[in-house]
Amino acid sequence: MLIGRYEHTLDDKGRLTLPADYAAQIAGGVVLTRGLESCIYLFPQPEFERLSNRLRELAFTDPKARKLRRQIFPQAHAAVPDRQRRVLIPQWLREHAGITDRVLIAGMDNYAEIWSPEAWLQQDQLLAAELANEDFFAALGV
Repeated sequence: MLIGRYEHTLDDKGRLTLPADYAAQIAGGVVLTRGLESCIYLFPQPEFERLSNRLRELAFTDPKARKLRRQIFPQAHAAVPDRQRRVLIPQWLREHAGITDRVLIAGMDNYAEIWSPEAWLQQDQLLAAELANEDFFAALGV
């Protein structure tokens, strides 16, 4: 599982050192892509393949399916972490997430989100406000 919250700094080349706790899950490679909010999604390669297979099953005639594919695939960047667990975050993804040098990595179980610390704080505050409503998650049936 990719869990926890970590703060890191990008190096001068735009590389991010991924958490040691993620080493086993990322050893075979990762895929970075534009998140649905102002973040970057990081998928271990096998998890991205599962997502890809599910999206492949959606009808290409469905406009929502095409939009989701456009969100995920053209923005994707595959990488194999080096021995220090570093991966390059392409400039276009950094711009999407408003990342300059500092990042916050948030584990989401089968993937992770990479945020600028400022954007993460805003999202965290919005979530806290929504959690004040007891019925917010009731529809999920968890």
